[in-house]
Amino acid sequence: MKNASSLFIALLLAVNYSLMAHEIDSSKEIEATETNEDEAKKLFLFQHLDMPKDSDSRETMVAKIFSNFGLLPYEKNYFLPFAYTTKDYEQKDPAIYPNYEQFDKNIEAEFQISLKKDLSYNLFGLNEIISLGYTQEVWWQLYSDSSPFRETNYRPEVWLTLPIEDKEFSEFGFKAVKFGFLHESNGMGAPLSRSWNRIYFESIFYNGNFMASVRAWVADAGDDNKDITSYLGYGHLKLNYFLKKHQFDLTWQNNLRFNGNNRGSIKAEWSHPTGNSKNNFWYIKIFNGYGASLVDYNHHQSRVGFGFLFSR
Repeated sequence: MKNASSLFIALLLAVNYSLMAHEIDSSKEIEATETNEDEAKKLFLFQHLDMPKDSDSRETMVAKIFSNFGLLPYEKNYFLPFAYTTKDYEQKDPAIYPNYEQFDKNIEAEFQISLKKDLSYNLFGLNEIISLGYTQEVWWQLYSDSSPFRETNYRPEVWLTLPIEDKEFSEFGFKAVKFGFLHESNGMGAPLSRSWNRIYFESIFYNGNFMASVRAWVADAGDDNKDITSYLGYGHLKLNYFLKKHQFDLTWQNNLRFNGNNRGSIKAEWSHPTGNSKNNFWYIKIFNGYGASLVDYNHHQSRVGFGFLFSR
């Protein structure tokens, strides 16, 4: 277990380093400073290393050394060493958790790694960006005897982002739309297997300190969770508010059924830089409802976690 913990910590540090290396800062002054630093590093390489003579080989070597392959953070990258849930796994349906004694702790760890790669720009002459993303979320029974991973959710995704350049729409904060395909599964065998596919459309808005996105999807549920949309719905609303160095996020998801079978979830998040750091943050996440993870999509629970955020 010590080796596994060391490997996990090393992975977190590696991801954090990657995110730091690729963080985009809106300040022109900082961008210029970072550009100068990159040029200084390249100059150091040219002076102290036996570099290839042709320019293409040099650029290939520099990209390799700096790991500069255009990988960027996508969704939040975080580590919550303490995440409390009201779910009592011992009292759950034994068909779902036959070995519940391995997952008997209401306090566990949770972490997420999420990266994206922009594949092309303006391919269709619309200033659109086609991107590929991958997100992995893990619930880790860190405080159980054998410290097993209780569940891992995998989310590969591809999407197109189209900016709204019409001034009449842009004046009202309507800035972009996204079209995408998202697969989500937990890679487990029956009876724990869960998966579904979604084709989605998303509208993105900015106005002052606020940012909002509305996403609607058409879902194709797997055989193990045919009723997943009854609990997770057909879309979500995300709100972001920026107050100095604080960021507040709210996500609402609902099946929009008001006939007595209304279900969904709400998630509230807060983050703030740790000290003078610009890419490490204190992080609190609060969740209530259905779908905290795929295996629990049809089980209601409340969760609260505290830890560290590496990208917002």
